Amino acid sequence: MARSGLDNALRRLDNAQTEAARLRAELRRRLPGLPKSAARPGSGSHAQELVKAMFDFVHQHYHRPINLDDMASAMKMNASYLSALFSQTTGVTFHHFLEDVRLSKAKELLRDPRSHVGEVAGASGYASPDAFRHAFKAHEHLSPEAWRTGRIQGPTRS
Repeated sequence: MARSGLDNALRRLDNAQTEAARLRAELRRRLPGLPKSAARPGSGSHAQELVKAMFDFVHQHYHRPINLDDMASAMKMNASYLSALFSQTTGVTFHHFLEDVRLSKAKELLRDPRSHVGEVAGASGYASPDAFRHAFKAHEHLSPEAWRTGRIQGPTRS
């Protein structure tokens, strides 16, 4: 379930990039004298580049206690602007995306039966094992321990 939110966000970003390319091509077709640099601003729009930078930031720092203000400060941007931009572009909130990334990493770590839930919590960016258990159960409707037991003994889940 958490992974589907991430997949949807990535799909929306890809769709936005495809639509931008289509619009650039249409602009060049309608205005053949227009310089290519005016119709093609780099590899994507400024908004898309910012969202990609936000994706990259989360993937690099998910294991640390971060929030939107931290990321905005690192990017030298306004947190409210980035929050609205991210939500509009991806269809999910920044917090939801961060939690999806953390829970995906936690699931990878939980596949190893030798890993302790407390270690998984810290390695995936949660302040405490209790906060991790609460977030995990809210998304998976199972505790991390029950999810891991089901993975080992039962049918495969995402």
